Amino acid sequence: MSKTTPILAMVAAFAAASAQASTDPDELARRAERRVAVNEQLRAVQVELYCDHQDNAIHLIRDARRLLLANRDTESAQDVRQLDKASWQVRHGDTVAAIATLEATRRDA
Repeated sequence: MSKTTPILAMVAAFAAASAQASTDPDELARRAERRVAVNEQLRAVQVELYCDHQDNAIHLIRDARRLLLANRDTESAQDVRQLDKASWQVRHGDTVAAIATLEATRRDA
């Protein structure tokens, strides 16, 4: 085990604690509103995919991605990766997998 591993773990823990402690209630409300908007957007993407409108779905995925990036938290960063995966799946014709990825990404706000 590296000598720097515990130090990096402490730095990461401190950064996470600092970020959580500095979050104000207004920011939490804005994040929740963006999460609701993202979920609505992802439902719309799924409808577009069911209707075989891949181009529209890609545009809506990009919009949802922008909303998630505005949250700037770990959970949203993971969801951005999932949206990138869904986008790749759509572009490569795997609509069924993209719908499953989107469903897994949607969360209750």
